[in-house]
Amino acid sequence: MKKGITTISVLLFGAISVYLLGFKTNFASVSPTSQTQTASHTMSMGSTDPKAIPITSLVAPKTNAPVKTFNLTAEIANIRLGNGKTIEAWTYNGTSPGPEIRVKQGERVVVNLTNKLPVSLTIHWHGLDIPAAVDGVAGVTQDAVKPGGTYTYTFNADQVGTYWYHSHQNSALQTERGLFGTIVVEPKQAIVTYDKDYTIALHEWDTKENGNDSRDNDNDNDDNNNFDKRNKKDGNKNEFDSNRFHEGNTAKRSSESYGVNDRKMTPSTKQWEALSDQNDYDVFTLNGTSEGLHLDAKAGELVRLRLVNTGNQTHLMTVPGVRFQVIALDGRDLVGGTPIENTLLPIGPGQRYDISFRMPQKGSVQLVNADPSKQANQMMSATIGNGEPTAFNIDPKNFIWFDFSKYGTPQKGMFTVDSKFTKTYEMDLSEGLGLLNGQKEWVYTINGKAAPDIPPIEMKKGDSVKVVLRNKGKDIHPMHLHGHTFQVISKNGKPLEGSPVYLDTINIFPGETYEIAMKANNPGLWMLHCHNLKHAANGMHTMMNYDGISTPFRVGDHSGNHPE
Repeated sequence: MKKGITTISVLLFGAISVYLLGFKTNFASVSPTSQTQTASHTMSMGSTDPKAIPITSLVAPKTNAPVKTFNLTAEIANIRLGNGKTIEAWTYNGTSPGPEIRVKQGERVVVNLTNKLPVSLTIHWHGLDIPAAVDGVAGVTQDAVKPGGTYTYTFNADQVGTYWYHSHQNSALQTERGLFGTIVVEPKQAIVTYDKDYTIALHEWDTKENGNDSRDNDNDNDDNNNFDKRNKKDGNKNEFDSNRFHEGNTAKRSSESYGVNDRKMTPSTKQWEALSDQNDYDVFTLNGTSEGLHLDAKAGELVRLRLVNTGNQTHLMTVPGVRFQVIALDGRDLVGGTPIENTLLPIGPGQRYDISFRMPQKGSVQLVNADPSKQANQMMSATIGNGEPTAFNIDPKNFIWFDFSKYGTPQKGMFTVDSKFTKTYEMDLSEGLGLLNGQKEWVYTINGKAAPDIPPIEMKKGDSVKVVLRNKGKDIHPMHLHGHTFQVISKNGKPLEGSPVYLDTINIFPGETYEIAMKANNPGLWMLHCHNLKHAANGMHTMMNYDGISTPFRVGDHSGNHPE
């Protein structure tokens, strides 16, 4: 990530860009037939037609299903992150991650939010294709909940899988400071029964000087702060020795990790270089601890891990020495999938990977991180089970990377590269110097423009839409679309070879190109943005607007709504 993004830059640009979002400008009309467009104008926040449907009316239909009620209180809490680090965090119910919301498919979910923080906030339900009125975006679907205020979100849990929630008011700061939690929607009838089912939230924290005050701003301005090294513990034979793991160099790339030789992906130099050195953060946690998470499991048990990246950096996770299966991406099941081993999972910000494995008859299993940052690797680890780990002297940097485009059983999906689309958009992602509050600053762009100068994707219900995403920059850009599931139909010009892949967030490395496709089946006004939320705050966000939808809400200083 480009260094030197100051607190003032993020806040001023966010305030100006979201303020301008509320104004509609002329935008070339799009015919129902396929038409490729390039973003170059100020984007719109909805229809000004007095006959338009208000977004507040787009709510979940009432059902007779059981109701599950959750009460979340946003409040300040001192969180112990481990290794002598604490932070005055912004939390839901005094913890970060906040309480897990776990429900059954079809149940009606009611979440009552009470705000005891000194700042306004919302809750966005990341990955759930719920009605637009409850998407939780300040200035688009609601006003941010002010200090002392309350708000209720109601939706039906129709979508099985692993998801998460976080604030979408000043989200770059508030999510980083601890306002997030996980969501699991279990199927009515499970096809596979797991003996253990755990959700693990990955997160990065900045506890450096001035990094934990209570103001609603971003104090990430110390890019050269030295990392406090982890204190090694002695005398515990069952504790995973991360130094031994990461300094070992005895393993070789396995040509059989995917079962067949052509299903592996060796990372390019650009991909390695794009991974952050993590200097923006000094603590890295799994479920809030940097001292090693421990999860119970017995020999022979079938374990499911739901990995949720709630931070701003891509992390390379794996369970060395154990054959595992990737069973879902972004909560959506994959078809088939051969068990793999010695393979790194590049989990981008906002993404979820569900994996399963069988516990060995002897010893524990380690979940480890293999980023370029040794400090992050030492902190982000988990032990599943008891006893000595199944693997020690291996170097994960010699592992191949998981490639979803070649994994699983081939099956016809909703779209193919030969499908006909009523709308086609092209988006070139990059970063560089640009105008920010009248001054040259580092910005993140779509087609050379930073918000608010990026026009929205415009559509009507029933459209079939293709978006071509090209990363022409040097940073990783995890692009997230609200309210919709999209299918990845090609990677770098080649159709996917394995299971159909459906996502809500796609992690795009430098030089990569993806074609994604979706059905316009959820009317509303939806954000499309980079989920490195600092990138979004500095320009990389736009809208996907349905015709004939209006919003009574506004963004900017006068409204108090600042979604990014």
